[in-house]
Amino acid sequence: MFVITGASGRTGRAAASHLLEHGHNVRAVGRDLRNLAHLAAHGAEIYQADQSDPTAMATALRGADAAYLVIQPNYIPDHPDFAAFQDRAAAALTDAVTLSGVPRVVALSSWGAQHPSGTGPVAGLHRFENRLSTVPGVDITWLRAGYYMENLLDHLDSVRTHGRIIAPFDPDVPLPLITTTDVAFAAAEELARPQAGARTRELQGERDVTMNEVARAIATAIDAPVTYERCTVETFHEQLREAGVSDNVAAMMTEVPHAVNTGHLRMTQSRTLETTTPTSLETFVKTEFVPVLNAS
Repeated sequence: MFVITGASGRTGRAAASHLLEHGHNVRAVGRDLRNLAHLAAHGAEIYQADQSDPTAMATALRGADAAYLVIQPNYIPDHPDFAAFQDRAAAALTDAVTLSGVPRVVALSSWGAQHPSGTGPVAGLHRFENRLSTVPGVDITWLRAGYYMENLLDHLDSVRTHGRIIAPFDPDVPLPLITTTDVAFAAAEELARPQAGARTRELQGERDVTMNEVARAIATAIDAPVTYERCTVETFHEQLREAGVSDNVAAMMTEVPHAVNTGHLRMTQSRTLETTTPTSLETFVKTEFVPVLNAS
């Protein structure tokens, strides 16, 4: 039996669904059982627990062959101290693993998690990796996922209104764009494939893509001009603050483009069949971006 934490989130829900479709027993864990009803209808056992409660999470994990762990959410715009939130969640999940005796864990991390600082919220996942890896007798696979294509949906209004994507990334720096669905399928694959010891698997997307290429792909899909415009990190910070993002979170988020543009935030493993995932940028734009653009 496999336990999926964060089962109402993007990767958790898709991982649970994938496992159920392939005949595995799944216990889906989340804070609100109503958000797990779809999984229950497809055969999952559902369990209510908050990731900040180690006792409840330990009960949820107990008896599992393996568990998928994820800190949710990965971004709280108005939080006064998001790093502290990450550390509390990491501590609770680590305690839950220790108390439950679950023998094997697949946990979601991020590209750049090898660095202790200078990577914004990714640094919290570095600390999560270090903390959870101290639990004795547990086999752990870390999935270091690239930059989520779903983040491109933040640019819908700008594309629709101005035919532009505006962001602080260097237009020619390659990004390992990946869909959350591909991350979920990789998590399900790792859960179903027993692995001894500790390992890290980077998930690099179908190929590396620049923001200029993103703009061209969207332009082709909608048959209209779309250009990429790089803004300064300072402008990006101002935009975040104007949108209601806390000073703490805005400061963290502005570390990300600087880390990407300087090469501090990067993949370290070779691109192989294991690190490459199937969904291309063009497929995502056609099946996800354009339908939302047309519907809004």
